[in-house]
Amino acid sequence: MIRVRDLHKYYEAQHLFRGINLDIEKGEVVVFIGPSGSGKSTFLRCINGLEYFQQGEIIVDGIGLHSINRLRPAAKDLEAIRKVRLRVGMVFQQFNLFPHMTALENIIEAPVQVLDADRAATIGHARELLRRINIGQKAESYPEELSGGEQQRVAIARALAMKPAAMLFDEPTSSLDPEMVGEVLSVIKDLVDEGMTTLLATHEMDFAREVADRVVVFDSGDIIETGTPEEIFTNPKAERTRVFLSRVLKR
Repeated sequence: MIRVRDLHKYYEAQHLFRGINLDIEKGEVVVFIGPSGSGKSTFLRCINGLEYFQQGEIIVDGIGLHSINRLRPAAKDLEAIRKVRLRVGMVFQQFNLFPHMTALENIIEAPVQVLDADRAATIGHARELLRRINIGQKAESYPEELSGGEQQRVAIARALAMKPAAMLFDEPTSSLDPEMVGEVLSVIKDLVDEGMTTLLATHEMDFAREVADRVVVFDSGDIIETGTPEEIFTNPKAERTRVFLSRVLKR
């Protein structure tokens, strides 16, 4: 489903990724863990074309992304990014909802404007998504009238409205109050149970252990180890992983 080969990314003099390789199978749930600033979010953004990289290749559902001149990107590269974004949904730390649109309007905007989908059918699908995430009664509410957890669930529904082949979650609960975290994780768990290919960067270790098929540990821009949740959380091989887990699991 997603193949990453020899990925290198620089921020001026900083060499963040130094030849990352990773394969994600269709229907697989891969959770990225590691310290803040270790590269998890940037890696997800590279997959979705939101960050450019200087060397290597990312193939998403058969569509190839390559190094791009950020000052003068070629038309073919921009078209490849557009196609990837149609196949891969992404949910961010911040909700990024349009404040002047209701929850329903936020969800239907992209399918109608980008896919030229039938408006009536899209509204029906959006209402179904809202019911699915347990806020069907909030369809006509504006973002400022919703809690943080409700806004993030609308953001998830908005991504699902494009009927993606895979979902990327970039620490989707980090901006939420503790009591709201569970309602968002519950929605993600439902997607996982339905077989959605899912890539998730998170600091929620218990959730990572519950849902992941595979855990990938990032540190300083490198993947330092991968394994099943049991392997990573019970018997990690890398000393850096052991130190990281000893700190976060004590919180």
